[in-house]
Amino acid sequence: MFLAIDTGNTHTAFAIFENDKIKSTFRFSTKAVHDKDVFFDFIILSLNSLKISKSDIKYIGIASVVPSVDSILMDAAKKIFNLEPYFISPDSKLPFRLLVDNPNEVGADRICNVAAGFHKYGGPLIIVDFGTATVYDIVSKNGDFLGGVIAPGVFTSAQALFKAAEKLPEVELTFPEKVIGKNTITNMQSGIMYGALDAFEGMVKRIQEELDNNVKVIATGGFSKIIYEKTKLIYALEFDLVLEGIKVLYKKCNL
Repeated sequence: MFLAIDTGNTHTAFAIFENDKIKSTFRFSTKAVHDKDVFFDFIILSLNSLKISKSDIKYIGIASVVPSVDSILMDAAKKIFNLEPYFISPDSKLPFRLLVDNPNEVGADRICNVAAGFHKYGGPLIIVDFGTATVYDIVSKNGDFLGGVIAPGVFTSAQALFKAAEKLPEVELTFPEKVIGKNTITNMQSGIMYGALDAFEGMVKRIQEELDNNVKVIATGGFSKIIYEKTKLIYALEFDLVLEGIKVLYKKCNL
C-alpha cells in the first residue's frame, strides 16, 4: 500500500492506495499537526479503524505547502512506518516543465494537480482548486505547467468580510434562492457566493481567450462541488486530485 499525504494551510489529507486506487482517505487539522504526539496518535488510530497495519504501508509520498510541519511529517514516516518519505517539490525530477519565471515558487500541491490532471484528462487544462485560496493551474496540451492565477478563496473572502464589518454576522456559505437578497443574511450570501461564481466564470473565460483554444476545466478543493452545481464550465470534479498526483509523481519520479 502507498500512503499519500497532502498538507495544506487548513487541512492535512491522507489517502491509502492499493493497486493504484484509493482505498481510504482521512483528514486532520494542519494546525494540530504541530502537536506531534496527538498527530502520531491520530494516524495510528485512523489506521486501526480502517483495519490497516502499519507494516502494510510500503511507500509514502508527501506534498506540503506548510514548511513548519515538514519535519513532523518526516518524523511520522520514520517513527510510525520506518520509511523514508518522498517529498514532492519543484526540485523533483518532474515529467513536465514548469514554464514560469521562478519554478521554485511553485507549490507542491500545484505540481501534483498538474500531474494528476494531465494523467487523467490530457491537456490543455485549467485546474481550479477551491481551497484556502482559489488557485488556477494552466496545463498545456503537452502537460507542461504554464502558470496560473491565485485569488482569495470563498471562505477566506467571507472571513475578511465578517472581521472588517462589525455589524455583519457570519453566515452559512450557501447560495440563496435569488440574487437579490431581502435581509442581511441573504444579501451577504448572494454577494459572497454569486460573487465567487462570477469571479470563477470570468477568470476561466479570460484564461481561455488568452490560450485561444478549447480547454477542459477540472475543479477540486472544498468548495468545488457547490460551485460545480451552479456552472456549466466545469468538465469534471476531482476531490482527491493532489493525493492522486502524489501517487502519479512517486511512480514516475522516484521508482
